[in-house]
Amino acid sequence: MNNSDDLQYSSDALAARFLLFQGLYKINLLVEDKDKEYEYETIFKRLLGDKYTVIVGIFASGGKPKLIDWYHEFGTEDKNNSQIKNIFIADGDFDRYVKSETMIKHPNFIYLETYNIENYYIDEEACIQYVKGKMKCLDKTVKEKLDFSRWKTTIVDQASKLFLVYCCLAKYYPNIETVSRKIGLFINTKTGFEREDGAFKEYLNEIKRLDTNIQEKIDEIKKIYNNLNGNNYFNLICGKFLIRSLSFYIRSITGSKMDNEDFRWYLINHFDIEKLNYVKEIILKIAS
Repeated sequence: MNNSDDLQYSSDALAARFLLFQGLYKINLLVEDKDKEYEYETIFKRLLGDKYTVIVGIFASGGKPKLIDWYHEFGTEDKNNSQIKNIFIADGDFDRYVKSETMIKHPNFIYLETYNIENYYIDEEACIQYVKGKMKCLDKTVKEKLDFSRWKTTIVDQASKLFLVYCCLAKYYPNIETVSRKIGLFINTKTGFEREDGAFKEYLNEIKRLDTNIQEKIDEIKKIYNNLNGNNYFNLICGKFLIRSLSFYIRSITGSKMDNEDFRWYLINHFDIEKLNYVKEIILKIAS
């Protein structure tokens, strides 16, 4: 190729690039988790790569009610600069199963498909590499001893009954404490799995004394969930709950002490970021 062709090729490439990015406005991300902006920055830098420059700021509201207030107050454009778009990212929580009619329907308001952002951190390969540093074994040995699939299948199956109750209470008795209850009320902290002393059965009986028709209402919630997600209950269960279960389980396998915050931070930096590609596509579509 001669110099003239080189110049023509470069000009064509620049023109194409200009057409691709000419409308790339900047983005404000508004999220729920107060004091976790640094986590979202890390996640979205990983997710967007060199396109992270579209992000102007990350702002945490301190909960979904406030995030919704911000949406109604600020809308989808920055009032100081209409070229900057606001995108709201909300936890899925139980909303789809208890109050889907109240969910905001706007391209700039993204509800996560899972209960919350922490669900995405739970990643087999990331856990293998984390445990490898504690067990000091080869990948194959670590994978066999960790048996991540067994942990995940077991805890999701066990915790699904608890979170169906929580979901039901969120719909019919929203003032009763649910997800914020201490994890040790259900989980055996020495194994990471359900307590074997009948704690859940006792809890369910308490709820049944409150409402003799509660089982019918739980079944109703379960049917709604199944219609949306099938019979895999991973999306129903709080990711924070699952991470704590996983940390207890890993501790039981390795016999090592674990710092929960360090473990969480490791997962944030190593989970399969492509699981959030649907969020990436929405952001880049709005930005372009």
